[in-house]
Amino acid sequence: MKFSVIIPAYQAAATLPAVISAWRIASPTLESILVIDDGSTDGSADLAEHAGAKVIRLSKNSGRGAARAQGLRVTNTPFVLMCDATLAPGEDFVAHAAPWFAEPKVAAVFAHVIQQAPRTFVDRWRGRHLFKSEPPVLNRQALLATGLCVLRREAIEQAGGFDVTLRSGEDADVGHRLLAGGWDVVADPALCAMSLRGESAHALLARYARWNSPQGLRGQAWLRQLAYAVKTMALQDLRAGDPLAAVLSLAAPFYQLRRR
Repeated sequence: MKFSVIIPAYQAAATLPAVISAWRIASPTLESILVIDDGSTDGSADLAEHAGAKVIRLSKNSGRGAARAQGLRVTNTPFVLMCDATLAPGEDFVAHAAPWFAEPKVAAVFAHVIQQAPRTFVDRWRGRHLFKSEPPVLNRQALLATGLCVLRREAIEQAGGFDVTLRSGEDADVGHRLLAGGWDVVADPALCAMSLRGESAHALLARYARWNSPQGLRGQAWLRQLAYAVKTMALQDLRAGDPLAAVLSLAAPFYQLRRR
């Protein structure tokens, strides 16, 4: 199997060199490592080039859908490793993911995200509610998450590709179309990605909203999220003796409101 790695990156100077290095260790025979720099101003593109990656520089920040679509346009391998600029694969990621594609109806296989030992209440909240403390169960009809995944190019193209107008939620969007088209999308609990990024409370809540409600929430959907935050998330935090994390849980629904 021939793979390319596509790494969309925006303001990722702190983690991008380590991610590129991790890919060279995980799969030294890759066809290419391609960074799509989405209008960064922190030197991300220069650092990626120095680390030996090929870089496509977008003239302005265009969002995740456009960056992922651009990566697919400029590569031609039948399988693509898609990775966020803050996530590092394990050394055995490719070896564990590749056998799935012996099955012709598997369109994508993706990993769950883990973090290093938490040091702050923000880290603990992220592990508990964003990454989840326990790995997922094996699911062959999962909703695609592209933080770290392998994609079958044929399937993505048949599904219409990534929507270039979506600044977030582009993976769920194409994932719905893959499942509707009869493809399998596999969440494999044996696969994991290590998060290299530290986050402020504000950035973390914004990412939680982007992952869970990229288009925002209104009405009854928002009220359900509010109830979940109070009755489930905050309660878990309090039972863990983590009252500051409970404050983040109560703030989470307000970051999910639709922005007009």
